[in-house]
Amino acid sequence: MSVLILTGLLDKIIDEVSAEQRRQHDLKIRELSIIESSGLRDAYVQQLLLNKFLAPIEAAQHQIQNSAKHAQWMAEALNYYFQDHGLDQEQAKELSTQLRLLAVKITYAESLYEIKLVYTVATLFADKISVFKHRDMNYSLEKAIRKGTLDPLNTCIATEKNFQRRLDILKPVKVDVEEL
Repeated sequence: MSVLILTGLLDKIIDEVSAEQRRQHDLKIRELSIIESSGLRDAYVQQLLLNKFLAPIEAAQHQIQNSAKHAQWMAEALNYYFQDHGLDQEQAKELSTQLRLLAVKITYAESLYEIKLVYTVATLFADKISVFKHRDMNYSLEKAIRKGTLDPLNTCIATEKNFQRRLDILKPVKVDVEEL
């Protein structure tokens, strides 16, 4: 590249990017003016609010599904590395079956109550299988369940509780006139 091409290159790039941002901004302003001058404004605002409120719930649903995937992955891996955990093949097969059942239970959890129930079950399950130790703590079954299943479920429980608190705050407060 010659020096002449490089001269003012940064300024040209800034101008191009700024022009594109101005075009996008102008387009958004036109969209908003169309919405403002029509009956769509309220529906648009409602959709924006729903997106804002539902985003954490959708993220929590993804975490729940990832927890189930992790349990499925553990079931598959255990069939190959059972001896590293002090299991025989029959024990590994049974434990894999139990991990797959846990994955199914996680997948079907939809309410906060069900998520809490699955969390309790997974915690007690991790406690029971903690007797099968791997030589390296980083590969322990208990740690894998905690990190891949319990931690994400716990985050989902907290997200749901926070969402419920926000909804409770938005509810109108009933004032008893007789108490005043």
